[in-house]
This record gives sequence, C-alpha cells and structure tokens, in this order.
Amino acid sequence: RGLVFLPLLVGAIVTLPLGIILGPFADQKHGPQVMAIIGVILFGLSLLYMRNAEDVFGYILVFGVVGGLGRFTVQIALVIVPKWFVRKRGLAQATVSAGFSIGPLIFPLILQILVDSIGWREAWFTMGVAFLALALPGAFLIIRSPEDVGLLPDGDKLEESPSTTLIATATPTYRSDSKEISLTRKEALRTRQFWFLVVAIGLATLGIRGMIPNFQPFFISLDFKASTAAASISAYAIPAIIMGFVFGLMADRQGPRKPFLIVCSIVASGLVLVSLVSLVQNILMMFAAMIYLGFGLNAFFVVSQVFVANTFGRQHIGAIRGVMGTVNNMATFGGPWLFGIMYDASAEYNILFAAALGFWLITITMGILVRPLVRPTPQSAPGTG
Repeated sequence: RGLVFLPLLVGAIVTLPLGIILGPFADQKHGPQVMAIIGVILFGLSLLYMRNAEDVFGYILVFGVVGGLGRFTVQIALVIVPKWFVRKRGLAQATVSAGFSIGPLIFPLILQILVDSIGWREAWFTMGVAFLALALPGAFLIIRSPEDVGLLPDGDKLEESPSTTLIATATPTYRSDSKEISLTRKEALRTRQFWFLVVAIGLATLGIRGMIPNFQPFFISLDFKASTAAASISAYAIPAIIMGFVFGLMADRQGPRKPFLIVCSIVASGLVLVSLVSLVQNILMMFAAMIYLGFGLNAFFVVSQVFVANTFGRQHIGAIRGVMGTVNNMATFGGPWLFGIMYDASAEYNILFAAALGFWLITITMGILVRPLVRPTPQSAPGTG
C-alpha cells in the first residue's frame, strides 16, 4: 500500500513550494483561471497515462509529479468561494462541497463496475477522458471575484439614492467591506490563530485522508463483499451533503468556531464507531457507522474553509491559503502513503484508527485555542486607508 500511494506523496513534495509561490498569483485577476486550466490538463493527462503504466518509475513520474501539479492547481475553488461570498460564505462553501460529496456517492460503485468489466487500465483511461470533458470547459469559466465583472459579494447591490437610481460611487451596503477586514499574508503569519488553524486543519486532513483509502479494505478484511463495502462508503455521501448545508448555515449565523468543534467531535467519535464494526461484523452496523461519520466529514471541510476566510478576510486569501496549502497538500496526499506504510508494517487496522483519532483530538484542542482576532477598525486597517 505504501508503494501504491507513493506517487501521491511525491506529488505533494514536488508541489510543496508552489503554495507560497503561486498563492499571491491566485489573488490576481486571471490567476485562478490560468491555474485551473493548467491543473485540469495536467491531472487529466496523468489519468490517461495510467492505461499504459508499465513500471514504478513511470507511475511515480507521471501520476506523482505531473498529476501532483494538476491536483494542486485544481484546488483553486478554496480561493474563489471566499472572494465571492462573505455573509453567505458558509452556504456557498456547502454548495461547492456538495459536489465533492457526490464523488463518494457514485464513484466507488462506478469504478468497481468499470474495473470488473473492462479492467483497471481502461477504467483509468475512461476516468481521464471524463475528467477532461467535464472539468476543462468549467475551468475557462472561472472568474476571480465579483468585482472583476462589476458585481458585489453575496449578490448585494450598491446603495440607492432617494430617487432610486444607483449611485456609482456610493459605498456598498453589503457587510463585506463594512465589517470584514482582510489581513495580508505577512500579517496573518504573525498571528497565533494562523498557526493554530494550520495545525488543526492539517492534522485532521492527515487523519481522514489517510483513513479513507483504508475503509473498503478494512471492511473486506471482515469478510464483507467488495461491492457491499463500496456501497457503505457511498452511503455516507448523502448525509454528508445535507449536514454540510446545516453546518454551513450555522457558521453563517453564529460564526464558524462552535460548528467547527461540533463537526470535529462527530468525526472523532465516528472513527471510533467505524472501528467497532470489527467487533460486531454486521452489515447494518457498517452502514450506520459510515452514515454517522458522514454527518461530520463534509461539514468539517465546509466549516474549516469558512473558519480560515472569516478569520483573515478575502482580499489576500489566495496568498494566505497558499501557505496553508503546503501543509494541507502534504496531509491530503501524504496521508494515504503514511497510513499505507503503517499498515504494511503492522497489518493492524486498529493502529490506523488510533492514529487518526489522535490527530483529530489534537485538532479539537487547537480549535478550542483559536480566538477571534482583535482587529483594527476599518478606517485604520491595513490596506483600507
């Protein structure tokens, strides 16, 4: 398993400096669109190549290095959404994350069918063609921020004069400029909140990304059929989508800190529940555990993104997330490799569950330590004078 997931780690290492280098570029007018187009093409080519993979070196070079560059740059949505929404940021992030949750809902079953019917090589090629056909047109439609096309965040309007005509130079009435102060990357790096969030999100991502590829083999090791195990993984997608909206709206109404702690607690306890399937070995228990885990899993990614954007503002979110992205990228793509190595060395799933749970408990602790920033007033804030 360590070898299977090694290209993901290689890709994460290769792209390690890109977040710092390209982060500010993501805040430029055409930066996100260019990054997305290049990323889609590179990742799509790496998928297509897998049909002809013949050795480990080619696998690591193409899927690891080329695919890693693509996987990094297609994450541009993490920068775009906070720029388009402030007051409705949680709802918007939940809507985007619902797309991510559709993946676990349909792909485990589809890919299992493809592999069984046409083999793993053709399954990779088919996935590459589908990815390029669906994602590349969308990449050309990306716009950095609403101001680039004469709009305001959250779909808000400019103030109207008593005669109900728009005042072109009026101060916008939307909450974005009146209450949200944006910190520069340099300013954010000087705060404890930044590093608490880096540790919290990084370790949580490491724990869950490391476990996700191991859920199905874990269930298969308990003598469940591969198709049944895949179905249980798909089962958590529906509650994940729903709860993403629930906690996204909660974050909009009361701030992201409390929802963050709640969803982290759900995921931590969900990992415990999934591990207990080994004691019961019941299909209903397996599905129930995965569904419960789904209550917090997608919501975590929704609320964590809102947490970062609400803490540091939207103007320089590309540069700020660029630094965070170096850690998150290593966690996202290094997690499967790390947990694969752990399993190869121990052949024990309990060790994997224990490690993931430990990471999430640290995340909860970091979330408790994060406090709202003491900000300057809008008149004296950096970049507003």
